[in-house]
Amino acid sequence: MNKPGRLTVLLLTLPFLAGCFTVATVEVPRTQPEREALEIRGVVITDGATEQVIEYERVLEATWTPSSLSIIGANGEGDDIVTETRLIPITELRGLLVRSLDAGPTSAIVGGLIVSAVAVIAFVVTGKGGDYRTSQGG
Repeated sequence: MNKPGRLTVLLLTLPFLAGCFTVATVEVPRTQPEREALEIRGVVITDGATEQVIEYERVLEATWTPSSLSIIGANGEGDDIVTETRLIPITELRGLLVRSLDAGPTSAIVGGLIVSAVAVIAFVVTGKGGDYRTSQGG
Protein backbone atom coordinates (compact mmCIF):
# COMPACT_ATOMS: atom_id res chain seq x y z
CA MET A 1 0.00 0.00 0.00
CA ASN A 2 1.45 3.37 -1.00
CA LYS A 3 1.60 6.04 1.67
CA PRO A 4 0.30 9.45 0.61
CA GLY A 5 2.96 12.13 0.64
CA ARG A 6 2.87 15.02 3.04
CA LEU A 7 2.26 17.39 0.18
CA THR A 8 -0.81 15.42 -0.93
CA VAL A 9 -2.26 15.48 2.58
CA LEU A 10 -1.56 19.20 2.87
CA LEU A 11 -3.19 19.94 -0.49
CA LEU A 12 -6.27 17.94 0.48
CA THR A 13 -6.71 19.69 3.84
CA LEU A 14 -6.07 23.27 2.70
CA PRO A 15 -9.48 23.75 1.04
CA PHE A 16 -11.18 22.73 4.28
CA LEU A 17 -9.08 25.08 6.37
CA ALA A 18 -9.47 27.97 3.92
CA GLY A 19 -13.21 27.95 4.59
CA CYS A 20 -12.61 28.42 8.31
CA PHE A 21 -11.54 32.04 8.05
CA THR A 22 -13.98 34.79 8.86
CA VAL A 23 -13.97 38.58 8.71
CA ALA A 24 -14.51 40.18 12.11
CA THR A 25 -14.80 43.78 13.24
CA VAL A 26 -12.23 44.88 15.82
CA GLU A 27 -11.44 48.17 17.51
CA VAL A 28 -8.69 50.35 16.10
CA PRO A 29 -5.47 49.44 17.93
CA ARG A 30 -3.79 52.26 19.81
CA THR A 31 -0.16 51.45 18.99
CA GLN A 32 1.65 51.28 15.67
CA PRO A 33 2.98 47.69 16.08
CA GLU A 34 -0.54 46.40 16.80
CA ARG A 35 -1.88 48.23 13.75
CA GLU A 36 0.83 46.84 11.45
CA ALA A 37 0.18 43.26 12.62
CA LEU A 38 -3.45 43.18 11.45
CA GLU A 39 -4.58 41.61 8.18
CA ILE A 40 -7.05 44.34 7.23
CA ARG A 41 -9.95 43.53 4.89
CA GLY A 42 -11.84 46.80 5.28
CA VAL A 43 -12.89 49.59 7.62
CA VAL A 44 -15.90 50.92 9.48
CA ILE A 45 -16.03 54.71 9.25
CA THR A 46 -18.42 57.35 10.53
CA ASP A 47 -19.11 60.97 9.70
CA GLY A 48 -20.69 61.54 13.10
CA ALA A 49 -24.25 60.60 12.11
CA THR A 50 -23.97 57.41 10.05
CA GLU A 51 -21.59 54.47 9.90
CA GLN A 52 -20.36 52.97 6.65
CA VAL A 53 -18.70 49.57 6.19
CA ILE A 54 -16.15 49.37 3.38
CA GLU A 55 -14.88 45.86 2.63
CA TYR A 56 -12.36 44.77 0.00
CA GLU A 57 -11.63 41.36 -1.47
CA ARG A 58 -7.94 42.21 -1.23
CA VAL A 59 -6.13 45.01 0.55
CA LEU A 60 -3.08 45.82 -1.52
CA GLU A 61 -1.57 48.28 0.93
CA ALA A 62 -2.43 49.75 4.31
CA THR A 63 -0.22 52.55 5.62
CA TRP A 64 -0.69 54.02 9.07
CA THR A 65 0.36 57.47 10.20
CA PRO A 66 -0.29 58.93 13.66
CA SER A 67 -3.37 60.73 12.32
CA SER A 68 -4.68 58.61 9.40
CA LEU A 69 -4.92 55.30 7.55
CA SER A 70 -4.18 55.14 3.84
CA ILE A 71 -5.70 52.02 2.32
CA ILE A 72 -5.59 50.68 -1.24
CA GLY A 73 -8.19 47.98 -1.79
CA ALA A 74 -9.26 45.88 -4.75
CA ASN A 75 -12.56 44.23 -5.67
CA GLY A 76 -13.36 42.05 -8.68
CA GLU A 77 -11.61 39.40 -10.76
CA GLY A 78 -9.70 39.17 -14.02
CA ASP A 79 -10.13 42.25 -16.19
CA ASP A 80 -12.87 43.63 -13.92
CA ILE A 81 -10.61 44.54 -10.99
CA VAL A 82 -11.43 47.91 -9.45
CA THR A 83 -8.92 49.48 -7.09
CA GLU A 84 -9.72 52.25 -4.67
CA THR A 85 -7.47 54.44 -2.56
CA ARG A 86 -8.79 56.07 0.60
CA LEU A 87 -7.21 58.32 3.18
CA ILE A 88 -9.20 58.01 6.40
CA PRO A 89 -8.55 60.18 9.46
CA ILE A 90 -8.17 58.13 12.65
CA THR A 91 -10.98 60.19 14.20
CA GLU A 92 -13.43 58.78 11.60
CA LEU A 93 -12.42 55.12 12.10
CA ARG A 94 -14.85 53.16 14.25
CA GLY A 95 -13.42 49.72 13.55
CA LEU A 96 -11.38 47.54 11.25
CA LEU A 97 -12.49 44.47 9.35
CA VAL A 98 -9.81 41.82 9.83
CA ARG A 99 -9.45 38.27 8.61
CA SER A 100 -9.21 35.79 11.45
CA LEU A 101 -9.32 32.05 11.96
CA ASP A 102 -12.73 30.85 13.17
CA ALA A 103 -11.88 28.34 15.90
CA GLY A 104 -15.21 26.43 15.93
CA PRO A 105 -15.38 25.09 12.37
CA THR A 106 -11.59 24.71 12.20
CA SER A 107 -11.56 22.56 15.34
CA ALA A 108 -14.46 20.45 14.08
CA ILE A 109 -12.84 19.82 10.69
CA VAL A 110 -9.38 19.07 12.07
CA GLY A 111 -10.84 16.87 14.81
CA GLY A 112 -12.94 14.98 12.28
CA LEU A 113 -9.93 14.43 10.05
CA ILE A 114 -7.83 13.16 12.95
CA VAL A 115 -10.55 10.81 14.24
CA SER A 116 -11.18 9.49 10.72
CA ALA A 117 -7.47 8.89 10.12
CA VAL A 118 -7.08 7.07 13.45
CA ALA A 119 -10.14 4.93 12.73
CA VAL A 120 -8.89 3.97 9.27
CA ILE A 121 -5.40 3.17 10.58
CA ALA A 122 -6.81 1.11 13.46
CA PHE A 123 -9.09 -0.76 11.08
CA VAL A 124 -6.23 -1.55 8.71
CA VAL A 125 -3.63 -2.38 11.40
CA THR A 126 -5.83 -4.70 13.47
CA GLY A 127 -6.82 -6.71 10.41
CA LYS A 128 -10.39 -6.99 11.67
CA GLY A 129 -11.77 -5.63 8.40
CA GLY A 130 -11.56 -8.99 6.63
CA ASP A 131 -13.02 -10.87 9.63
CA TYR A 132 -15.97 -8.51 9.78
CA ARG A 133 -16.81 -8.98 6.10
CA THR A 134 -16.69 -12.79 6.25
CA SER A 135 -18.78 -13.02 9.43
CA GLN A 136 -21.46 -10.75 7.98
CA GLY A 137 -21.60 -12.58 4.64
CA GLY A 138 -22.60 -15.97 6.11
